[in-house]
Amino acid sequence: MFSLRIEHLGRLFWKLFFAIWLSQLTVIIGVGAVFLMHRYTGGNDALTTSVSLHRPAIREVAAAAALLRAGGISALRDLELETQRELHPPVYAVNEHGTDILERPLSPTDWGYVQQLVREGRYPQQIRTVQTNDGHRYVLFTPERGRQFDLQLPKHPEDIPPPSATLLPVLPVIMGLLTSLLFSAVLAWYLAKPIRYLRAGFESFAKNQFDTQVSLAMGRRRDELADLGREFDHMAHQITTLMAAQRHLLHDVSHELRSPLARLQAAIGLARQQPDKIDTSLDRIEREAGRLDELVGEVLTLSRLEAGVTNSVKEEFDLTELLDSVIEDARFEASTKNVAVNYLESHEILINADAELIHRALENILRNAVKHTPPGLSIQVEMDSSLDGRQVHLRISDQGHGVADEQLTSVFEPFFRGSGNSQIGFGLGLAIARRAVEVHGGSITARNKPEGGLQIELILPIGLG
Repeated sequence: MFSLRIEHLGRLFWKLFFAIWLSQLTVIIGVGAVFLMHRYTGGNDALTTSVSLHRPAIREVAAAAALLRAGGISALRDLELETQRELHPPVYAVNEHGTDILERPLSPTDWGYVQQLVREGRYPQQIRTVQTNDGHRYVLFTPERGRQFDLQLPKHPEDIPPPSATLLPVLPVIMGLLTSLLFSAVLAWYLAKPIRYLRAGFESFAKNQFDTQVSLAMGRRRDELADLGREFDHMAHQITTLMAAQRHLLHDVSHELRSPLARLQAAIGLARQQPDKIDTSLDRIEREAGRLDELVGEVLTLSRLEAGVTNSVKEEFDLTELLDSVIEDARFEASTKNVAVNYLESHEILINADAELIHRALENILRNAVKHTPPGLSIQVEMDSSLDGRQVHLRISDQGHGVADEQLTSVFEPFFRGSGNSQIGFGLGLAIARRAVEVHGGSITARNKPEGGLQIELILPIGLG
């Protein structure tokens, strides 16, 4: 298993981190800008923020209204001048001409907001209307803190309001930045973590550590990255299996080549020691050379099929006619063993495939059946199409000894040898047949018949493209 150092975050992590964080910062800045613009510019909602709605403002406005009724405008003016230095919430008293008693600046827009609230009867506790003895009508209210309707700066240092009254809310901004920073880091880590595992997995696999498993390191993730990890494991397993099969094939080929080569050497030695038997030795050499040529040809064919390099040319042909030709050749070979090949001719079945590969597969299966059927017995060949007309089923049954049930899936492996009472050499014939059928999208299976013998069944799609 491979190890992964956490401190190596990688460039992908930082790319994801900054992308997510910048997007969140953009959203935060955008929302903050909209909020500030909404607060400090016009609009119906600004009416609710132009006047302070807090309890201290309510008390100040109520006290100012009572003082104005009892002592007149001069008393209220004196009170506001005195409390202005004590940082009390300022109370505006604006007459019908829009002038404040202390002549504090008041924009027409803000005064229009307050007048609209008075007409609508909104916030009666926060906005009071007082009619004085001199006939003037005053509207009393306290502006929202931080908005103060264009108030002039204080003339004395002790009159400077607290920073929170004029500056942006620093603490919420800092908390928002820290939260977005943490969230971006966690999300970037979550997204980059499986990719780091995949990279480490590829590095381990390149170092011939074929037992690498990426999906186990990803835990219980259920997303596309976890699926990619499982696909990596499947790929690693397939490559490991193929490499093991290639090593096994090379071992079997070397073993199969050793026997005819040994016989060739023996025949050459015999020819040198007994010149009078040179013809017999040459015949033996010719037979063994032919076996070697056949073996090498089959190995090359199997290797091309395994690699998917077949140079096949698909064409439409009648499978029944092809099968008749293969059976005719098989009957000629079987006649030397007194073995019959029974076949009930089928109707015309047209398929689009590589005729040479299909011919090779059928010939190998029939020759294998002839080889393992005892003299005096027969081979049965059956072919029919499925009910929906999309597949053709072909069954070839011999009357030999069959194979053990646990070895039925192994008879299509190269150089398979049976065990127990079924010491039957299948060579490369059935292996080539299986690869040829699978290349065309079909399937091939083997089973033991109840009455004895082995049956090979091929299923080929009729509509091959």
